[in-house]
Order: sequence, then structure tokens, then C-alpha cells
Amino acid sequence: MAGALAAVTVGLGALLQPWAGGEHDSAGSAPSASHSSSQPADGGTRAPGGTQGARTPSPSRSRGGPSGAVPARYIGTWEGEATGLGGSLPMGTFRLTVHRAGPGQELGRLRQTDQLGGVCTDILTLDKVTDTGIEATSTGAPDNHAGCNPTPHPVRLTPVGDDLKYTSDSSAEGNPVARMSKAS
Repeated sequence: MAGALAAVTVGLGALLQPWAGGEHDSAGSAPSASHSSSQPADGGTRAPGGTQGARTPSPSRSRGGPSGAVPARYIGTWEGEATGLGGSLPMGTFRLTVHRAGPGQELGRLRQTDQLGGVCTDILTLDKVTDTGIEATSTGAPDNHAGCNPTPHPVRLTPVGDDLKYTSDSSAEGNPVARMSKAS
């Protein structure tokens, strides 16, 4: 399972790399010699010469600590009722466990239990931490049943008072939204 997740994560990173905004010199000149055209999946930069050797961390473009680390406010287990299709479709209970992670690392897991007791688990990979929330990519766990959506899609976690709002950009799932309270 971990091997499959690693393969999916690396494959997704390679797929999204062309669309990831690179760092550009505001004066319009060429990038400095210290920047390589390829960047490792961990967000660091390759050592001069492009080898896999020592890496230096990339500067964070978002808040939340080194490399956009997850603020303590998000850490823990959250639970609440979810709806889809603009609030018209009850989607059962969402239980999200968030732990410390850096960009490209597993942020946590979301367990959805529908009204009939069916369970789907999504693995969230941290994309970035911003001043207003966390952006992640959610991918169905490899051992989910056939009724679960395995397709990677963007999700956002946003603080709302003492709660956490989960918003998914997955039209195949009805764009689920859940307001969750801290369970532990």
C-alpha cells in the first residue's frame, strides 16, 4: 500500500510539475545558475550539477513555518456531517485526522461513512499552507471499495471559529463540504 501511494504521489508530482509556477526573476533575466530545471519531489533544490546528493530546502511561499509546515491549529482529529451538490445531498460523516507534514507529504486521512455504513478513505497530501487555509490533494486509498472515487482532486481546509471547514473540488463526488469540530 505504501509503495502504491509513493508511486501515485511521485506520478502526480510529475504530472503537475509543468503547471506548478516556478520562481521567476522579476527583472526578467534568466534564472540563477543555482536553480535546476528539475526539482525533487520534496520541494528542495538539487545540488549543483543536478545530482541527487545534498539538497537545500526551497524557501516557503506561504505561512505556517518552515517549508509551509502545518500550523498546530489544524493538528488532530475532526468530525462532522457532510453534504454535496450545494447542500442538497447528505453525504454522511466525515472524520479527518491531520498531522504535521511538509509540502508533498501525507497530511492526513479522511474517512467518509455514508448513511448506509459504507466507508471510503481518502489520503490527503499537503500542497501548501496559506494565510487563510490549507490546500491539499485528496486521493482515494488503494484498498477502497469500487464505489469510492480514486481520482485525485483538490481540497481545502479553512478555519471557521473553533471548527474546520473541508471543501472538495470533485464534481464526481458532488463537491462535498463539511464543517467539522475537533474530536481529539
